[in-house]
Amino acid sequence: MLTCAAGAKWRGMMRHCLIFSAMLLTACSQPEPVAVYVERSIPAELTTPCSEPVKGARSEGGMIELTYGWRATARCNAGKLEDIAELTGPR
Repeated sequence: MLTCAAGAKWRGMMRHCLIFSAMLLTACSQPEPVAVYVERSIPAELTTPCSEPVKGARSEGGMIELTYGWRATARCNAGKLEDIAELTGPR
């Protein structure tokens, strides 16, 4: 059996072991991650809008030409937006 003096010495050593183990366990914690913003360059041709259609004669044919012109412009702009989305990647 341990005598009182030996038991006190053992408890003192164990107290130091607990303190040192707590210090060692907390010293290995990971630092907080830092967010990094990466700017991607987008060509100027993708940021300029497509040309708008010119108004034609005031007739049904002119209205149809204008409608098809706006359709082509909308598709052109949508294509540019898709290209920009591919360059910038997923969000």
